[in-house]
Amino acid sequence: MRNEILQLKDLGRMPNESINDTESIDELVNTYDALLEQIQLPISFDEAMVLVQIFPENAFYDLQWSLLKLVESVCVDDENKYIQLINSCPSQEWRDTLNARYANYKKAQEVN
Repeated sequence: MRNEILQLKDLGRMPNESINDTESIDELVNTYDALLEQIQLPISFDEAMVLVQIFPENAFYDLQWSLLKLVESVCVDDENKYIQLINSCPSQEWRDTLNARYANYKKAQEVN
């Protein structure tokens, strides 16, 4: 597993962005951002399982979109395994987003 992903695992789940955040949050945002940007696509299933666990409940300074891009880059031949990955996301909002995007992907595949 890549060092950046292990470091993200150690940082833990992204906190929710808040209007009450102080300037001290900048360092944490920059740490997550730098680590996410260093990860080259695609990622392995095991790496995706780690990353899906760090989604914030709602939002964290738009870094959740970088996280989404990485998780969706995983190559999984088994649909049930991908559904398992999605369902392991601790955030209801992002679990719903991942499910909706996967359903849209499946519909697009049927048309083609």
